[in-house]
Amino acid sequence: MKRIGFIGAGKVGFSFGRHINENGGGSYCVAGYFSRTAESARAAAAFTGSRPYETPEALAADCDLLLLTVPDSEIEILSAKGTVHLAAPLIAHCSGILSGGSIHPMIALHDRETAYKALAGAYFTIEGGAPLTEFTAAMLKALGNPFCRIEPEQKPLYHAASVMVSNLVCGLTYEGIETLKLCGLSEDFAERAWRSLFLGNAETIAALGPAEALTGPVERGDGETVARHLNALTGKSRELYRLLSYSLLEPARQKNPGRDYTELARLLDVGAEGQRAGDRMSPLRSRPTNEKGENQ
Repeated sequence: MKRIGFIGAGKVGFSFGRHINENGGGSYCVAGYFSRTAESARAAAAFTGSRPYETPEALAADCDLLLLTVPDSEIEILSAKGTVHLAAPLIAHCSGILSGGSIHPMIALHDRETAYKALAGAYFTIEGGAPLTEFTAAMLKALGNPFCRIEPEQKPLYHAASVMVSNLVCGLTYEGIETLKLCGLSEDFAERAWRSLFLGNAETIAALGPAEALTGPVERGDGETVARHLNALTGKSRELYRLLSYSLLEPARQKNPGRDYTELARLLDVGAEGQRAGDRMSPLRSRPTNEKGENQ
């Protein structure tokens, strides 16, 4: 039986530990937890059926793999203090961006008590030397989690991509909800409506991919509607709309290779002179005239 120990008793420590004990198949189990407070270590141990440890040294001595499930800034502090040079045969962290030996779940863990359920079948990336990656690969196979090895220099780009399809979706959804509130819709209707729209679209994107799932004015090449949107929006909502609409041009071209998006790209792009999209000529605005009042 391979034993896994955790330094850190937050969402990742709770969730990953419970996942290991429920799905390790008798080959992997949780030894226990050390945390900054004895209370949190006891809580994590109770949640996973393991035990709390009073010192990291004692925990490390009982482990085949020691996982640092603490914030990224604390991983660097632990490394600087030499805590990672404990007696455990293998030591790794769960950061998506830091290298030096990692096992990172590609999933958003939103709480300590229920998020572990989402780890069943979740994708992971592993990074580090051969002994560590061989151990973590075998463990993830036993747990039923797909995984891929990633090179250390690719971690920042990989983590940024993960944030785009996860955390940033929350920001975009928040902006959409706040904008809906300005439209005079009842709060109850708006809350139900955006969830229905969001979930239906997310399922379609997951099933077909972003290009085939794409609908709306950008996909249609409808510059007039896009211009109306830009004229209605202000501040960061307008800039988010412009940038993301501009990014939709490539999947739109993939879906409709025969459609001309040149004018729409010109509307959404920021020119060399630094003008913002919509400040130049749009389908809704009069064409500029010369001194005689004639259209140029």
